[in-house]
Amino acid sequence: MKVLYCTPITPEGEKRVTELGYNVLVKKEKDLLQEDLQGVDVLVGMNPFAMIDVTKGNLQFIQLQSQGFDHLPKKSLDGVTVANNQGGYAIPIGEWIVAKILESYKHTRNIYRLQEERLWKKDFGMEELTGKKILFVGTGTIASEAAKRLQGFGVEIYGANRSGKAAPFIENILSLDKLDEILPEIDVLVPVLPWTKQTEDLISARMIEALKPGSVFINISRGQIVDEKALIENVDKFLAVHLDVTKDEPLPSNSPLWEKENVYISGHTSWVSQFVDKRRDDLIYENLRRFIQGESLLNIVDVRRGY
Repeated sequence: MKVLYCTPITPEGEKRVTELGYNVLVKKEKDLLQEDLQGVDVLVGMNPFAMIDVTKGNLQFIQLQSQGFDHLPKKSLDGVTVANNQGGYAIPIGEWIVAKILESYKHTRNIYRLQEERLWKKDFGMEELTGKKILFVGTGTIASEAAKRLQGFGVEIYGANRSGKAAPFIENILSLDKLDEILPEIDVLVPVLPWTKQTEDLISARMIEALKPGSVFINISRGQIVDEKALIENVDKFLAVHLDVTKDEPLPSNSPLWEKENVYISGHTSWVSQFVDKRRDDLIYENLRRFIQGESLLNIVDVRRGY
């Protein structure tokens, strides 16, 4: 059985996969040619779809190194099993969310500015997290890892999903159609959703306007799930807006978001960690083992539904 790696693999990793019974091919995504797909059963990579037509071959299984898969050619992958890296980035992103909440209420931007100006002044506007209500829209692994790390702060944690199904470390679960009822009470809103037709602009103008003045908004999922125009129009009401993702990436230099004192922009880096490569490689290896041995795969996704 032949596997084509379009993502880095160490010599040790290649040896392990070979020992499973695979013929391992390795090629950078940017150098892929259509003929490289000939005879390949399994494809491992981030976005090889930009370079080759994966439908013109005999692929049986695609293992993504990313958690998101909105870049896949959804209409043409019938008969091909696709798995993602669900949970592979949940811990660093969960930590990032906690860091951004603390950054908001502890006024770190102002404190750093005082240091740069060599001013010894106290900021008496800082707040504790005690009693803050934090709402995750989406209750997957990222929300659970963030909620786990928030347990010691005395906050109230809410999670919204389609089914109302329980999620680890999130004590209050509600269905998405109940969001309007709770939004005016929320201090921190964190959407944690994939980008699909159903979730595009889910964080709507109505929802943004329903949030109370002085609340915090954090987006680490996809810019497309937020009505960015409405966010810009209402940005001054927030204590802080943290955007690790935007609709257009990179965020255009003429975006008014760059100029706002209460907006914190980072270049889609919340997932970065010294451990993400190992977690990804371990997952890929385990799914390759399961595939060649005919076992059930981890993290299979429904490409058409988007999750």
